[in-house]
Amino acid sequence: MAAVEFHPLTFVDEPDGVVVGRSDTQSYAVLPDDGAALLRRLVSGMTPEEAAQWYHTEFGESVDITDFLDTLRELGFVREGTDEPAGLPPLRLRRLGAWAFSPAAWLAYTALVAAGVVMLVTHPGVRPHADNVFFSPSLVVVQVSLALAQVPAVSWHEFFHVLAGRRLGVPTRLTMSRRLYFLVVETDLDGLYSVPRRQRYVPFLAGMLADVLLFSALILLAVSGPSWAAGPALAVAYTTLLRLAWQFYFFLRTDLYYVLTTLLGCSALHEATSAYLRTKLSRLPGVRPPDHGDQSAWSTRDRLMAPWFALVTVCGVGFLLATAALAVVPLLWGFVERLGPQLAHGTAGGAGFWDSVVSLTLFVAEFALLVLVSRREAARKGTQPRSKETL
Repeated sequence: MAAVEFHPLTFVDEPDGVVVGRSDTQSYAVLPDDGAALLRRLVSGMTPEEAAQWYHTEFGESVDITDFLDTLRELGFVREGTDEPAGLPPLRLRRLGAWAFSPAAWLAYTALVAAGVVMLVTHPGVRPHADNVFFSPSLVVVQVSLALAQVPAVSWHEFFHVLAGRRLGVPTRLTMSRRLYFLVVETDLDGLYSVPRRQRYVPFLAGMLADVLLFSALILLAVSGPSWAAGPALAVAYTTLLRLAWQFYFFLRTDLYYVLTTLLGCSALHEATSAYLRTKLSRLPGVRPPDHGDQSAWSTRDRLMAPWFALVTVCGVGFLLATAALAVVPLLWGFVERLGPQLAHGTAGGAGFWDSVVSLTLFVAEFALLVLVSRREAARKGTQPRSKETL
């Protein structure tokens, strides 16, 4: 049997094995150390028979080399006769990414954040407060302005993820998903499996850095910019702060969740913890029993850390409720205080009455959109292929 040809593969040592993958298709698998060693021999040009003999000599056990190769073909690692040589297209923005995280850039970021902190200390009026959101007497103007502002704000957050990945030569792309009933834009960073674990922290935290920079810049704009810009700047700053708080909801697999799992050496901590909690709470009404059928992606570390992360999850729910009580509820109450009187006592032909009607319609439409997206995604759940598997 002739030697097998492979697409270019990456090998990254992890606590639970070796992550092997193709960066061009972002297909990854976790192999045990002996399996990764066997694959390295095949990639180096050994025939399957020679690799199997080497494995037996090295580890004192036999290996089903045919089954092993079949699995590698399913992952797309083997180059078939009709396949073109794999390769990544040139990555755009890689030079910009290197500059964005250069020492000079970090100095500029530090100066901007420090200036923002000084403004918060010396100008109490610009400190975050729910009333800052209502910079206009028109609720429609407030809602539309904030909605339009979220597009560049979220894009700025994700753009920093992209730059941090591109500077490492990792292909990145933007996707749309949801967390609970919230529509979110995400950067696909599966390509980070091809780089050492210590290099993944900056790409994961880059979005939060972008939010901190945006918040600081908005505070400076509110203090030093034109008077007409102060109100909108403080309103967007408040929503930016809420997005930062969101990152601490670990159980929703936010940026900090991936930082934590990288630090702990886990690969499927969320899934393992969900099954652990469902097992513990399965007697309660409405709790779906755990699915023990697919545990292939769970590592030993995932199973070990699941009970501890369950406690973090419970604390995260508590933090979510606290954030809602301190930041979101006052915001909603501010809308109700301005909306209710106009609807109840406003003149049907008055501007305030119709402003409130349109504002309420926008609220209902947004909620309906979130529910629709949530149901469509739930219908697709389980149909998407895994990008990382454990063998």
